[in-house]
Amino acid sequence: MPNKQYNSLSTNQRKYSFQIGWELLIIIVGLLLFLPGLGSVHLFDWDEINFAESAREMILTGNYLDVQVNFETFWEKPPLFIWMQVPSMKIFGINEFAARFPNAIAGIVALLVLFNVGKRLKNTILGLLWAAMYACALFPFFFFKSGIIDPWFNLFIFLG
Repeated sequence: MPNKQYNSLSTNQRKYSFQIGWELLIIIVGLLLFLPGLGSVHLFDWDEINFAESAREMILTGNYLDVQVNFETFWEKPPLFIWMQVPSMKIFGINEFAARFPNAIAGIVALLVLFNVGKRLKNTILGLLWAAMYACALFPFFFFKSGIIDPWFNLFIFLG
């Protein structure tokens, strides 16, 4: 007679590994969507330029508490996104790719959140469809390839 506890554990393990498989696929799709060409265009938006400059100045001065642009205090935006750009610039160098990399991560996290919320609301199919439709939309595609603060705001609002 088979052990029921063993069979249910085995089923749960299969569900978990299947779940990890979908999430890994979403991460790979997100990387393929949001990383290519990330640093190929110069920073062009006023915000992109100021955030990247603030991160660069934090690295130069070692002062991570004062957000500055042209070494003058910059109070217009909260510092979280700029703090995210700092390690990115330390890893990848001070360039366009590093300035935009945190938003590519936000895009991948957004896809994972959409998948998991859809899966929890109904089933895995809804989660996959929701993440796929969002990934295929034009606005998020450009949004997560930018160096502005808004993708993280939207992600945190969605999580709230």
